[in-house]
Amino acid sequence: MGLPCSLKSYLLLLLLSFLNFSTIYSWKPKKEEVLFGGNFPAFYVIGDSLVDPGNNNHLPTMIRANYPPYGSDFEGGKATGRFSNGKTIADYIAIYYKLPLVPAYLGLSEDRKDTISTGMNYASAGCGILRLTGKIAGKCLSLSKQVDMFEETIEKHLKTNFKTPYELREHLAHSLFMTVIGVNDYAFFYTRLTDANDFADKLLHKFLKKIEKLHKLGARKFFINNIKPLGCYPNMVAKTVPRGSCNERVNLAISIYNDKLRRSLPVMKKKLHNTSFLYSDYFKFMLGLRGPSTNQYSSNLLNTTGPCCPLDYDGSLTSSCKRRSKTCKAPDSTHIFFDPRHPTQLANFMYSIACFDERTICHVV
Repeated sequence: MGLPCSLKSYLLLLLLSFLNFSTIYSWKPKKEEVLFGGNFPAFYVIGDSLVDPGNNNHLPTMIRANYPPYGSDFEGGKATGRFSNGKTIADYIAIYYKLPLVPAYLGLSEDRKDTISTGMNYASAGCGILRLTGKIAGKCLSLSKQVDMFEETIEKHLKTNFKTPYELREHLAHSLFMTVIGVNDYAFFYTRLTDANDFADKLLHKFLKKIEKLHKLGARKFFINNIKPLGCYPNMVAKTVPRGSCNERVNLAISIYNDKLRRSLPVMKKKLHNTSFLYSDYFKFMLGLRGPSTNQYSSNLLNTTGPCCPLDYDGSLTSSCKRRSKTCKAPDSTHIFFDPRHPTQLANFMYSIACFDERTICHVV
């Protein structure tokens, strides 16, 4: 039996009240300790469009989000380049650990890079683990390029912020490094003819090599997100039969990679000196938002299969969120997806609750 309309409205308003920035700062986990220790002096982000805060604004590419209606619910209603109506999961992670929102590396002047010691965000929409991923749409920053930029940050900027090499090593060893990358490799290169195990092994090998390089550069604390269930996103479910059902072939292939990734982390912990990992099951979380009967995060008040922008999405390549697209009026009260490939601020906030408060999807290895 459904809830009365008045009660539904009340519950919805109660949930939305938690989106207030100041409320996030007052969170208190069920356990006294902060997940993964906290007290990080800086937060460094490597990833794709899920956490890109505007790096693609400064690249010659078709994949950008620096125009309305993107950013409609961000601070000041500004389209910063985030692929959402508001904050990303990287923003909420920074807030949880009481750090400033991490700026886009390419959006900073050389002087500003010299003065910032609380972290940088190198994430680039469209890119992935493989060097060629996303290049058909223009220039983007691959995993390898992002790691190179972090090395550049150390050599050209961080070394000027610390008096001694020891202080710099301590800063890096206690900082948090998050990765959110890999889905675009499946979007661009995984086909019906691709062997799922071989493809996963190839991606994982290249990914772990870059984790080893980050470790060599001084990183010790890693926040590793697995790959999202691409087969259940609006750009996929608009083409499935029956319409709205997930593409299980794609999801299964991604699950194979995610399982290999999860099992590799204890091995990497033993291999890399004084290293710790927090594993985030983003795949499980986003799948959960799909099914109100099987997951506590979902709500029958929300559209979990179609995007807010464009509201009349038909799944075609030319149908995307544009400046003049017809959009829903209040994304954080009606939709899980803001555009066909990215979540709303509400979904990102719900992720942070599941990770840090409920602790059902984030686990220290």
